[in-house]
Amino acid sequence: MRLKINSCGICDCLPEWQWHTDGFHDYDLWAVFRGEGTIQAHTADTVTEIAVHDGICVLLVPDTKYIAKHHEERPLLVINAHFEFLDDDGTPIYLEKLQTKILPSPLFLQELLTRMVSFYNSNDEKAALAYFAAALEEFFHAETPENSEILGIWMKIISEICTEIDSKPQTPSLSYFAKKYGYTERYIGKMFTQIKKISFSDYTQNARINKAKTLLRLTDLSVGAVAEELGYCDACHFTKNFRKMIGVSPLVYRKMQKTENI
Repeated sequence: MRLKINSCGICDCLPEWQWHTDGFHDYDLWAVFRGEGTIQAHTADTVTEIAVHDGICVLLVPDTKYIAKHHEERPLLVINAHFEFLDDDGTPIYLEKLQTKILPSPLFLQELLTRMVSFYNSNDEKAALAYFAAALEEFFHAETPENSEILGIWMKIISEICTEIDSKPQTPSLSYFAKKYGYTERYIGKMFTQIKKISFSDYTQNARINKAKTLLRLTDLSVGAVAEELGYCDACHFTKNFRKMIGVSPLVYRKMQKTENI
């Protein structure tokens, strides 16, 4: 299956903006980065109303009538892409249903979609498709908006936690984040797992080992120094964890990397 972009653009809606369509033949990914409004989806037997605001992304499906409007004092900023899923012989595939998602990292998706539009307008379809494919991955892995206000807050918190884990040499503990955000360790751990689909401990373990792999490849630090840099209690504990996850000891991993680079 492959993607085809039919059109895309950025709409900074005027206060009087309204949208009426009797339907279209392809999908429309509709991402909101500012403002507040509603979309009504009309099918033969149902009317679905979707509240849209910054951080909401909607997959609009073919053959559906849509009516949209926004609050004049909070006009929408939308980036959209009309696209198709195609099989190997170029026939459109219609598998997805109308979906609404809360974006875990709105600024990241906005950057992806902005680049998609820029490359598409430059006639570089290959690059546009690459950025759009990444944007769709973000969309399909995002959460649905039950309890959207609360979940949106937590997605922001968990995103900040992940950034701190990924960027600091010594991984902060769950107790550190509990104190920082004013929640219990148990509750933060529960929300982390719900949003990331992986436990806090597994995520931090993966992050530490990935940092270790980088240090082993790119520096001449001893195994003990790497363990200390990453906050392990001792080199033996680090080596045991590294071997468990990677399958070889840190020293063997370093030698393997140097051999591959010869």
